[in-house]
Amino acid sequence: MNDFRLAKDVRPARYALHFDLDLERWTFTAESTIGLTLARRAPEVTLHSVDLDIKTGGDITAVSYDLESQTATLTLATPLPAGPAELRLSWTGSIAEKLRGLYRSTRPGERYAATQFEAADARRAFPCFDEPEFKARFTVEVVHDAKLAAIANMPIERTEDLPRGRRRTAFRETPVMSSYLVAFTIGPYEATPPATTKTGVECRVWLPKGTADQAIYARDAHVRAIEWLEEYTNIPYPFGPKVDAIGIPDFEAGAMENPGAITYRTTLLAADEKTASTATFKAVFSVAAHELTHMWWGDLVTMAWWNDIWLNESFASFVGETCTAALNPEWRFTRDVVSQNTPAFNLDSLLSTHPISMEAKNVDEANERFDAVTYLKGQGVLRMIENYLGENDFRSGVRIYLDRHKWANATAGDFWRALDEASGRDVTGLATAWITEPGHPLVSCSVRETTTGLTVDLKQARFFSDPALAPTAQTWPVPLVLRYGTRAGAVSETRYLLDKAAGSVELPGATWYFPNGGGVGFYRYAFDDRSIALLATDIAKLTPDERLSLLDDQWALARANKATVGQVLNLVAGLKGEDDLYVLRTLGDILAWLNHNALRPSTERAFRELVDATFRPQLEKLGWENREDDTSDEREKRQLVIGALGHSAAAADVRAEARRQIRAHLDGTTRLQPDVAGPIASVAAIEGDGALYDRYVSRMKEAQQTDPQEENRFRFALADFRDPAIVDRFAGSIFTDLIRDQDRAILVVRMHGLAHAREAGFRTLKASWDEFVTKMDPGGKQRSATAPGQLTPKKLVEEAVAFLQSKQTPDIKETVAQAVERMRIGSANAERMSGELDDALGRIAQPTR
Repeated sequence: MNDFRLAKDVRPARYALHFDLDLERWTFTAESTIGLTLARRAPEVTLHSVDLDIKTGGDITAVSYDLESQTATLTLATPLPAGPAELRLSWTGSIAEKLRGLYRSTRPGERYAATQFEAADARRAFPCFDEPEFKARFTVEVVHDAKLAAIANMPIERTEDLPRGRRRTAFRETPVMSSYLVAFTIGPYEATPPATTKTGVECRVWLPKGTADQAIYARDAHVRAIEWLEEYTNIPYPFGPKVDAIGIPDFEAGAMENPGAITYRTTLLAADEKTASTATFKAVFSVAAHELTHMWWGDLVTMAWWNDIWLNESFASFVGETCTAALNPEWRFTRDVVSQNTPAFNLDSLLSTHPISMEAKNVDEANERFDAVTYLKGQGVLRMIENYLGENDFRSGVRIYLDRHKWANATAGDFWRALDEASGRDVTGLATAWITEPGHPLVSCSVRETTTGLTVDLKQARFFSDPALAPTAQTWPVPLVLRYGTRAGAVSETRYLLDKAAGSVELPGATWYFPNGGGVGFYRYAFDDRSIALLATDIAKLTPDERLSLLDDQWALARANKATVGQVLNLVAGLKGEDDLYVLRTLGDILAWLNHNALRPSTERAFRELVDATFRPQLEKLGWENREDDTSDEREKRQLVIGALGHSAAAADVRAEARRQIRAHLDGTTRLQPDVAGPIASVAAIEGDGALYDRYVSRMKEAQQTDPQEENRFRFALADFRDPAIVDRFAGSIFTDLIRDQDRAILVVRMHGLAHAREAGFRTLKASWDEFVTKMDPGGKQRSATAPGQLTPKKLVEEAVAFLQSKQTPDIKETVAQAVERMRIGSANAERMSGELDDALGRIAQPTR
């Protein structure tokens, strides 16, 4: 794709779209009338069109296509005059196999058509001005099989039964919006009963037949989130009287924020107490809140061009998670937000990262920006700025920005100016560095003890995961929050803006300190030895968010060769009594990486004992089954510790019990509780044989019609079988009809991260690239290119680097560079850490059992 942009002298005001869909042949015919406003007389009009056959006749005498710019230039029978005008078009097209544009989806005996237009795929369904600033109103009319439901952005205005079992469904006109937000779908859906918000917005969930009764929780989550967002923004829900949440059997992303017709993976809607885990309920609420936040950020106020996609996604992440935390206090969800910094830090510590806001010259480049920097670093920076300004000033700025730019387009500068105005402070100067500079700082802290307390000397430099990279001259205005303990036994807090390369801060009466209070700062930090010693005796006084931040930070320093694996394991050993879910989860992630990448025969026994000693006390406390008085944390911890003991600790008793329980579940003797079903299926597979693998496949297929959660957990567990013949069999099945298109890249990613499966996974990726990966939607192709970034064995890394570089195309240029950099860093870490493990484990005394 080239860098072509449409001229601004022809603008759409309205589209009247008519589609006649043939789901038997997977084709469609269509026509439209586009209301235009022209700044000049136009003998021809250029708009976007891909894989559409635009007909000549009537207004149009000739059509020429430019494949590189994805446009069609229409020569007109009569030039259009300056001012308002209309353009009538007709065309034909195919309902696509790949999950973009107007595409097909199936379940056994069922056919669906659905749309996915972000970032620039409306042009694959109808000729249009497919850039975000060309906002217009849309009416959609669809002719379809009368037995199928039709859903679109707006409510149905009228229906008309036609001959041969067909029906015409016409929808009301939308408010002004960008073309990538148009949505409609046809299929054998069924809906939940409606639920209505306090302001009269009617919410339903639509799912494939037989599953809508599982979506009451998701429906009610939409109601609650809309009510919270209306109060937060001080703007009523902008897009009419209804919100439909639609679970599509095949869907590339997690969800898509089409106003009034939000589309989802079915697993993010079909979740009830009989089928779903606590973690799934959290995901359902969080994703719904994220997508509904887009109704204001992205849909009502839209970025002018894709270099400000973060204005959509960072805000949807930040405000959506704020909403989730506020409405579900029992989850203590800020820990989840702190943990979400980790993938953002990991990507942002690469040389090949990008700024939050960066020029996207074309849509290929824009598609690569839907990543952890845009979503999660952006969220982390916004959270840090809110903490710096205070919630009230931040929310006032938000309201100014949304009210000032509603129904229009805006830029990052517009938002910062609104915050300047609301707070009376120079937010623009503070924020610009954080969104326009790649990377983030490492704040190095050294302490001096004085008669009045502690003086902390601070230095900042860009943090790189690769220790071979030289420091840069970059500095950030870092709004530090330092929490510290006093001689009187209290815990206090001070704030300091480190806006130069170095500085110092006085902590009166302090006996210890922590340089990222609440874990709200998007920066790494490193202690000198004396700071560590002072903190060590009072580590229990840190909040769970802070212990989580500390552990994640220490692990990042070890991977950057600024700390040793021994120092990390000392911290792990010191947290054996840790009870917090999110800290335990981070411990589990660290130990799992070492398990798959750094273990040697000489270190295996001591390592397994360390993992066992870390997690077994929790299993003994919690047991295998949920209790009526369990907290949500306890339900998730049970899930976590079964997985850690079965995989990283290789605990024989845990593996045997998992096999016993999964057989009873598959036999129908007992049904596994949803909170433990996933890890039990995973652990039972480790030593499973071909017969058990066949039963997993059968259960996955059976559940496809009735239980998306069950289908998902058994599909996911197929990667855990370790028998080499079964590993090869599973790898060979990924790009067959056994696995849906939407799940193929996800399973390829998973296989690359598992020691027993990564070689087979990479062989499958290589063999399938030309036939399958190149034809995937942008997200699937990027995930596939990302997968080898987890590889660490030196020979495999060399092969994968050469392969990815040979397959690089403009739409995955950044993704390939990041994967290559990750492989080289990870391989060096695995080799170094495997050498350090012997000594590190020898220093940690393990209890015998």
